[in-house]
Amino acid sequence: METPLIKVGLADDHELMRAGLAQILEASGGIKVLFEASNGVELLEQLEQHKVDVVLLDLEMPQMDGRDALPQIVSNHPDVKVLILSMHDSNAFIVKMMELGASGYLLKDMPPSEVVKATHSVMNDGLYFNAKVSRALLAGLPGSKIQIESKDHVRDALNQRELEVLRHICNELTTAEIAEKMFLSPKTIEGYRKQLLEKTGAKNVAGLAIFAVRHNLI
Repeated sequence: METPLIKVGLADDHELMRAGLAQILEASGGIKVLFEASNGVELLEQLEQHKVDVVLLDLEMPQMDGRDALPQIVSNHPDVKVLILSMHDSNAFIVKMMELGASGYLLKDMPPSEVVKATHSVMNDGLYFNAKVSRALLAGLPGSKIQIESKDHVRDALNQRELEVLRHICNELTTAEIAEKMFLSPKTIEGYRKQLLEKTGAKNVAGLAIFAVRHNLI
């Protein structure tokens, strides 16, 4: 069976950047760019007209920037995965965007192969968790919305099956791969994923990864 194309939307105020990204993504195979937007307002309008799987979102744009557009995408289009594109490399900024619901964070000086890898990763696994994001989360910055009193409390709240599923999620395994490793059905794994979201207060898979790293569970 032929693998479905990953449908992508691009939002960046620089036409050259959008054209370059579109060329890189489509040349890689398996990805189709359905639309381009130069600001957050255009992006939200396009999302009402085109059903995409992944949005590559620049943070610095006129009219409505990516920081304001992200919560609206998460709220109105919960199935759409958002990859942030930015020049901001501060830990606090990266953590904030992940907590708002981004599925991954990429710096604009990344090699082309990384944006392709990240697009496939968020489509298949729900997030892209690179070394830069990991270091930001490990910094243990204060003010996270995902908190718990102690590591022991976390372990008490999650049973062994849930902890195992959480670790597999953070290792970027798909639901099918986790099911195979644990000798369970994909439906059962999705049940565990739902329980993890409820117990941790995370909004999505990226939130689960933040939770796990923050509490030294992986």
